[in-house]
Amino acid sequence: AAGLESNNIDKLIAFRIHGVSADFVKQVRSLGFPKVSSDQLVAMRIHGVTPEFIQKVAGRGMKDLSIDQLVSLKIHGIAN
Repeated sequence: AAGLESNNIDKLIAFRIHGVSADFVKQVRSLGFPKVSSDQLVAMRIHGVTPEFIQKVAGRGMKDLSIDQLVSLKIHGIAN
C-alpha cells in the first residue's frame, strides 16, 4: 500500500517484525523523505526514529538532515 518493494520476503518479514506500516511510510514521506529506502525505514523503527522525533529535531533548528543522520542522533541520544 505504501509503494515499497513487496517481492522480497525478507524485507516483508523485517517490516512486520519492526512495525514498518504503510501509515509510518506515508508519514515519513510527508516529512520530506520521498525516497526513503526499505532498509532506512527498518533502521528508523529499530532505533526509535518516529515522525514526532523528526518534527522535534526540525523544531530545534536541525533541518535538512538525512535519515542516516536522524538515526545517528537517536542512537547517540542527541536531541531526545
